Amino acid sequence: MFSHLLSRLHPAKLATVVLLAAQMLGWSAPAQASDDPAAAMPPSNALITVRRALREFDRFLDHHPLLEDELRLKPALAGDQGFLKKNLELHEFLRTNQEVPAGLGLYPRYFLHRALLRQANAPLRYSEIAQLKDILDADPELELALVQKPESIRDADFLAAHAPLRDFLTRHPTLGAVFLPCRELPAKNP
Repeated sequence: MFSHLLSRLHPAKLATVVLLAAQMLGWSAPAQASDDPAAAMPPSNALITVRRALREFDRFLDHHPLLEDELRLKPALAGDQGFLKKNLELHEFLRTNQEVPAGLGLYPRYFLHRALLRQANAPLRYSEIAQLKDILDADPELELALVQKPESIRDADFLAAHAPLRDFLTRHPTLGAVFLPCRELPAKNP
């Protein structure tokens, strides 16, 4: 059926035809936006480009903390033309770094993760903070509370009110060491 097309296709076009055929036959489902970047990863070169763009966005936001706070509270502002007209530096940055919106789509908790990383009392990698995914998925109200007030992750009263988060931090020593108040830290085995 496709043999006459396959004889004239380049490798990239061939891959596209194969993927389309697989989808038509129901062998694979189209990727959907998800909190799990692995569930909807673009090809590796595109992913590298997106991650590079997000690192550039990190540097931009490091110099614009008030703007970052606004975007954390309402991430959709990054695509709002009215907001961008009022924030010309952001508008220009996004115009010259067009992969950033795709990155924000792949990593919907990007702004929350950045805010939580700033609350840590020691350096953490994004992959470490991403371990919070399941607990945030299970409790959207917890996620909303942390978006609104990220410093709550270090508050003993907040952790007492959100026992699953406290227990999670206790079971994950890397995260517990940087977020749990001293009196909440699990005892080390001698």
